[in-house]
Amino acid sequence: MLGISKEVYRGILFLRMKGKFTPESSQNWTEEINRLLYQQGLHYFVLNFQEVEDLDSKSLAILENQLSQIYLHCGKVAICGMNSKDEQRTLKNENLYFVQNEWDACHYLYL
Repeated sequence: MLGISKEVYRGILFLRMKGKFTPESSQNWTEEINRLLYQQGLHYFVLNFQEVEDLDSKSLAILENQLSQIYLHCGKVAICGMNSKDEQRTLKNENLYFVQNEWDACHYLYL
């Protein structure tokens, strides 16, 4: 089960996940990202993985797919709480930042 909490601060959406990020549990997460991106028009996302217990290669593929969708809409993403091994496996892009915490993301994402 994957819990998701949302907060918008200065035009930046903070998504905090808690639990297991698996292909089955990430479906709600994917739908939420799509809704916020396409219907709400948000472009700046901070994804907090500090309380995510499990992140396998299939889950990373789902994450990368959503990141690609955000990039196609001129969006930027900051990720915090991901271990260095997962960071290295994640698709690199000029609009993707790996930060130590949510506050650091504000230095990279601004309107």
